[in-house]
Amino acid sequence: MQDRSYWSRLANDRVTRRRVLRTAGLGGVGLTAAALIGCGSDDETPSDSPAGTSVTAGGTAATGTAATAAPASMLSDATLTSAIGSDIGSGDPQSLGGTGGGNWPNTSTHFGGAGLLAVDQDTREMIPNLAESVEESPDHLAFTYKLRPNLKFQNGDPLMAEDVKFSMDRGALGQAEYNPDYEGGHASQFAASVERAEVIDDLTVKFILKKPDIVFKRRSLFLVPKAHIESVGDVEFAANPVGAGYFRQVSRVPDSEIVSERFDEYPGTPDSPMPDGGHLPYIKRLVQKVIPDSQARLAALQAGEVDLVHNVSSDVARQLESDGDVQVMYLPGDQPMHIHINTAMETDPDTGIPNPWRDVRVRRAANLALDLDGIIEGILTGRERPSYGSSSTGVGFPADIEAKRYGYDPAEAKKLLDAAGFTDGFDAKMYGPIGRWPNTRPVMEVAAQNLTDVGIKTSIQELQYQEVTTRIKDDSLGPLVFFGMSGGDDPGLNFRYGYHSTGNYNMSPPAAEVDALIEQSESEFDPEARAEILSQVITRFYEDAHWIFLYEPVTVVVLNKKWLWTPHARTLSNPEYWNIQPVEA
Repeated sequence: MQDRSYWSRLANDRVTRRRVLRTAGLGGVGLTAAALIGCGSDDETPSDSPAGTSVTAGGTAATGTAATAAPASMLSDATLTSAIGSDIGSGDPQSLGGTGGGNWPNTSTHFGGAGLLAVDQDTREMIPNLAESVEESPDHLAFTYKLRPNLKFQNGDPLMAEDVKFSMDRGALGQAEYNPDYEGGHASQFAASVERAEVIDDLTVKFILKKPDIVFKRRSLFLVPKAHIESVGDVEFAANPVGAGYFRQVSRVPDSEIVSERFDEYPGTPDSPMPDGGHLPYIKRLVQKVIPDSQARLAALQAGEVDLVHNVSSDVARQLESDGDVQVMYLPGDQPMHIHINTAMETDPDTGIPNPWRDVRVRRAANLALDLDGIIEGILTGRERPSYGSSSTGVGFPADIEAKRYGYDPAEAKKLLDAAGFTDGFDAKMYGPIGRWPNTRPVMEVAAQNLTDVGIKTSIQELQYQEVTTRIKDDSLGPLVFFGMSGGDDPGLNFRYGYHSTGNYNMSPPAAEVDALIEQSESEFDPEARAEILSQVITRFYEDAHWIFLYEPVTVVVLNKKWLWTPHARTLSNPEYWNIQPVEA
């Protein structure tokens, strides 16, 4: 076993394990403008919180004087300044560069809360949001959406059925007439099942499917304005996005900051929120400053330059828990973190040797080499759950998969490498995005050392998040990439992105029968039968070690106590800017 003194040194500032409380919140969103990617546990905020505390997401009470909330109907002129770790890839949420969870500073801000449907927090079923109603045909091949009247985009254009059809045509089906060459980022989600969209009248649109798709209503569709995009073009739209969400973008300096203002014609208000709970932001102005270094983000908070810091390292968070001026908030996530393994490449891009990762014994050896428990306890918050590639709270999660977990067994890893013909090991490069996920660099360092210890001599290279996602999509990065996939109530979305051989984020094509099982699951409407199929997919993907499986993360957010945020979402990993308000003077 590895010498535990390393973990002891890392954990020497660890405080006593904090009491875990329960949280409330929102899961994924379907046919929506944005998803708050993460996970949750129970459904309600406890009523027995100790006096003088405010309950934070992730179930940790932030000590100090409790903040006093402004009245629910009060909209302020306040400006909230947030420090984020990475910039977006593109302001166009339908483009390849603009899709992916790392684009949340754009998608959850300018397009968030503007989905046709939303998740009911009690039943976890899809309910109308911007749509007033939705009708599904008995054969599951047609979905008719009736929009709420008087909806608007942030440039004043009315949001009509024609815009919904255009959003599907452009973002998913490759049928944008104004630009047939436009490559939408959601093709892998919709193109396999959707045949076309039809406008019935100004407020009614119908989607015609090629085959039944049980997760169709959960698939993300960002609504964009047809006339505006056709007028200004794709490049201008990406620079100055126009959505129908909580905030409208005012300006953006790439790799520096994004400035947004409240969209005053958003339909939900604090006193009368939308079905998904969203409403007009309490704040008037939002400034998101891009500061890749975690310590620099914290220094900006301590200097009063920012009010909120997203994605703080766990060791710093522990030290801040006793600081009476800030709230340390733990946002638990079910987003499966892992190290992508590129088996699409025939040869290693650096060494030129035949790709060793195509051998399942090598992939299993890499999983056995990883001291995951040590990483969780020594580097992370200790709250993280081991990942098996799909959300542990989702439909069809196998009850017996924990018994199949890859343990920390370097000796067995070396035996597998020897059996695969790599007695002397081989070299590998691991890539990771800067500033996207908490503790990326230290986790990569320990993982690289673990792999090196068994003979897979691993070096690290960090890239901007946008470059990582772009190169994953064209299979040009690897052989190893630190990454995360969407969680949520239903793994079908993740399957299409990360498991299916046509997925944008799949660099390790599974066996053909896994593709077939995924497709079968999309057409199975019996809950028990579908759960069994999903379980088979998760188990097969895990046993074949298509990834090096890590954990379901916890994101740390630190907020100045001049602000109040009681998270609405049960599952999230990003700040709900619309739900943060200044404390009464």
